[in-house]
Amino acid sequence: MDYIKSNIKKSIFIEAPLVKVWQYAANVGNWEEIHEGLKIVKQISGDGGLSSVYKAEYDMFGKMVPVNIEVQQSELFPEEFVMRAAIRVDTVDPAEDSFVRQNYTAKAEEGGTTLNLESIQNIPYVDKNKTFDKEAYQEKRDELAQQAIERIRLFCEE
Repeated sequence: MDYIKSNIKKSIFIEAPLVKVWQYAANVGNWEEIHEGLKIVKQISGDGGLSSVYKAEYDMFGKMVPVNIEVQQSELFPEEFVMRAAIRVDTVDPAEDSFVRQNYTAKAEEGGTTLNLESIQNIPYVDKNKTFDKEAYQEKRDELAQQAIERIRLFCEE
């Protein structure tokens, strides 16, 4: 099986307090507005924080696939926050070494907050009818990550 591996890192300064950035970026319910191609179907457990699980759909290679999003870490400190989520594609065999991790970290700075996004991916790609351009896919993932943090900035600076 051919795997798509990527590790995208983005950072942006947001002219808003840490708490406001935390309230928006760390709320998986907002991710539909942040991440292109993601549709949150419903929260199926938890209170939105640690161990909360969401059912969603994601546009993967032009096809909407069911995914589960689980909040693995969600902590707000006086000068920083950490929010980590694991995303599992329901159509992928759980025995496979397949995963997506979405991590947000931020630090309070003078005049605002520095937000970091790290998106780590190791998912199988199987489509016998198409050739897959990994370089173009990586460029698209990089572009989507940049758009995501820009959307967070725009919302928080309103």
